Amino acid sequence: MSTILSLFVPLFVLMDFIGTMPVFISLTRTMSSGVRRRTAVEASAVAGAIVFGFAVIGHALLEYFSLSIEAVRVGGGLLLLYIAFGMILASPYEQGKNPEGGSAGIVVSPLAIPMLAGPGSMTFAMIAWLDLPGWEKLYLVAALILAVFAGAALLLASSIINRLLGYEFTRGLEKITAVIVSFIALEMIMSGIKAYFFAGS
Repeated sequence: MSTILSLFVPLFVLMDFIGTMPVFISLTRTMSSGVRRRTAVEASAVAGAIVFGFAVIGHALLEYFSLSIEAVRVGGGLLLLYIAFGMILASPYEQGKNPEGGSAGIVVSPLAIPMLAGPGSMTFAMIAWLDLPGWEKLYLVAALILAVFAGAALLLASSIINRLLGYEFTRGLEKITAVIVSFIALEMIMSGIKAYFFAGS
């Protein structure tokens, strides 16, 4: 149980469900409650599947394409920065432009990846998978399932916040969140560049 907990806590933190809540509120503001619930569950499940998939095949995949973790970090940072700019500049993310009010356009990106399944969570899962011997890898699977369920519950609760605090709150929160996301993106980019060029210095 202690092993599962030691894996669950960093996975939950690195998948950043708490930090994703304001973005989720903003992106789903114009959706019906049913679509919003489905989006929360689907985004969490897709993110969990991506993290698990990368845990299993990530090392081999990076080696096959001669890619480094630093490249993943910089690429994810650039994608996050693009999303942040779109939110700040009143892109379709802010307006919720989706003719059918569906969730397909945001489940995979930006919610599942890179917001939830980012370089941090994928790298941690990959290293944990390589370190755990034999059947103990099931501990990682259990911890990831728990993180997905807990994260989905948090995103579902965000709709209550949206109803209680209203449009103006979510609009202002989106702008603040976009700025914070841009800082996170720049940190990811700079740390990736630093690790790549100055790791041994």
